Amino acid sequence: MLFHRRMHRERSTEDFDVKRIRLRSAFSQKKEIRTLIYSSKNLAPDENAPCLYFIHGGAFLLPALPYHYRFARLVAKSLRCRVVMPMYDLAPYQVPPIQQEEIFEIYKKLLNSPEKFHIDPEKIIVAGDSAGGTLAAALCLMARDRNINLPLAQALFYPSLDVRLNTESMKKYTDVPVCNAESIREYYKLCRPEEYYGSNDYRSPVEAASLKGLPDAYIETAEFDALHDDGIAYAKRLKAEGCNVVLNETKGTVHAFEMAKNSEITKAILRQRIDFMQNTLSCVQH
Repeated sequence: MLFHRRMHRERSTEDFDVKRIRLRSAFSQKKEIRTLIYSSKNLAPDENAPCLYFIHGGAFLLPALPYHYRFARLVAKSLRCRVVMPMYDLAPYQVPPIQQEEIFEIYKKLLNSPEKFHIDPEKIIVAGDSAGGTLAAALCLMARDRNINLPLAQALFYPSLDVRLNTESMKKYTDVPVCNAESIREYYKLCRPEEYYGSNDYRSPVEAASLKGLPDAYIETAEFDALHDDGIAYAKRLKAEGCNVVLNETKGTVHAFEMAKNSEITKAILRQRIDFMQNTLSCVQH
């Protein structure tokens, strides 16, 4: 319960403003999704700014954790943009594909009513870590398949992308900290019932029939992580099918390494994420 209430502790600072909103949802059990919007103080209140649509991880089971909020704040402090961070429904009360549909539903709101969010719909970068990376990758596939505008880019941080769970890293990392092969299998039992395994509903992007036409990507892997090979495989497939990909195989890291907020390794990697976003936005014609 502590982390479920964490969003209410977010406060505006001299670097960014924080706004809490509730978005109506046809898929949520509560018929609404609580969402945070962080805005750089360098923006005018009604300026249509670039947007980072950030989807937190947590195995579909956990709410946003302190390091997710820190990342959203860092982006708002570092870039002239707004960060939209939704608190989607969690398993086991809601199981996939509900989360995919909720995230896609909010993305359509960003596209269709950008003036309500004061964003530029042509400058949306979608990002997510772990299960949030699953959702970010799925959103791009869904946008392509459902014929709506795609995000400008996708940024996937140590993402979960292959439900078959048979990669070499899954076999190798059975007892590493934070997220190992054994814990992943237990998560699957809770939030991915047997009847969903192997189904074509965007929960296993590595298995997608085609990745053509997807946005440019930044894909980050952690070294000692059972999900390490998911990111590698997806990066290779994207490149093979014509997408521009920045692959950052971080070293000396475990899953969700940002929890070590004072680590110089963490700080350097977060800077690389920011640089990718800045470079992506700078390439867009005004």
